[in-house]
Amino acid sequence: MLQVAKSKRVVTPEGSVPIAGHAMRTSPSTGVHDQLETHVLLLDLEGTKCCFINADLIGVSFEFADRVKEAVERELGIARDYTVFSVTHTHTGPYFGMASHTEEMSEADIAYENYVFDQTMEAVREAAGQFVPFETVKVRRGEVKGFYGNRNSLDKPGDEMVTLLEFRQGDKVVAAMVNISCHSTVMNPLETNLSADLLGNVRRELTPYLGVEPLMTNGNAGDISNRLYRHNNDFGELKRVTSGIAAHIAGFKEVGELSLTPVQSAHRVPFQVEYDTDKAGLQEALEKLEGQLETVTEFDARKWLHSEIAGYKRKLNVDHVSIRLDSTVLRLGELELVILPCELASAFGRQIKRSSNAKLCLVWGYANGKSTYVVEASEFNGGHDGISTQLKRGQAEEYVGKLIQGLF
Repeated sequence: MLQVAKSKRVVTPEGSVPIAGHAMRTSPSTGVHDQLETHVLLLDLEGTKCCFINADLIGVSFEFADRVKEAVERELGIARDYTVFSVTHTHTGPYFGMASHTEEMSEADIAYENYVFDQTMEAVREAAGQFVPFETVKVRRGEVKGFYGNRNSLDKPGDEMVTLLEFRQGDKVVAAMVNISCHSTVMNPLETNLSADLLGNVRRELTPYLGVEPLMTNGNAGDISNRLYRHNNDFGELKRVTSGIAAHIAGFKEVGELSLTPVQSAHRVPFQVEYDTDKAGLQEALEKLEGQLETVTEFDARKWLHSEIAGYKRKLNVDHVSIRLDSTVLRLGELELVILPCELASAFGRQIKRSSNAKLCLVWGYANGKSTYVVEASEFNGGHDGISTQLKRGQAEEYVGKLIQGLF
């Protein structure tokens, strides 16, 4: 029997909190424009269960994701490799997983992590009590043009392909899942009202079309945003962009039907990077950027310079780099999910999907932990992602090569 269940909870923090996502924003939150939420989608595929979670957060640590996986396994008996905790990667939400930025988390950070954990598990338990049958999974997909693309240049390719999976009982959609690749960064980097930004509001705009709230999954968005396509960076622009994207997705034609059984495999692909920091080289690059900041006046350029300078300063504070890029390949019948804890460049995402033998392969990034940008060697020092990555030139190719081997 095929069954699906869904639920959600609000995870908006109370009071004023620091906001993640932009180095030039130093003021805490002053209000809430739209609620941050955590969404749960449970699948029961002829006895094998999966738990898919997506939250309006910028990222989660491996430790937090493992904590959720352990709790889901303990309470529902779902194997850890079949649970995914992912994020929309909103840049207008609270800091999360601060252990990666400071040696110790504050009491407020710990309290908020516990709150998100509790709300997520409440949603998991609620979903577990309201499974409904579904007969088919219909696939609708197409490219969304004119709202986002490669954020480093209009001339560079991105990945505007969006996939919508509709779980149907007869003609009724009982659940849905969306795979889209785009940074949630429409909003002004000085905005102090909390928001789920692009992916969270695409979810809201899609709901009236579908009749259900879809689970959002962010794909290979390492070098993709609407930076070069936006008309403004306020909440009016967020409405224009997200309603436009949702209308495009709602108009996609069916391209086929997908069988999610038999469940074939779930296996991890480990990858670890270790090296000593080149502090002299980093200091030289930092001084060059700081010199540029003294002369640049255009707002968007200054925003990027602030981000890059902050990135170099973070790198200089680390003597030895240790990057964990453990990933999971989950094969559900004709669907292959490549689940990654990183910000993968779109070129690599397209390469992975082309390499798969599955009827449909989706890259699911920002999931089960957070590590770094994964960028082609040719893009090093050429854009924000190429500058910010903690990998050395060529290590991304090694990682993606091992992932592709893992597909088989």
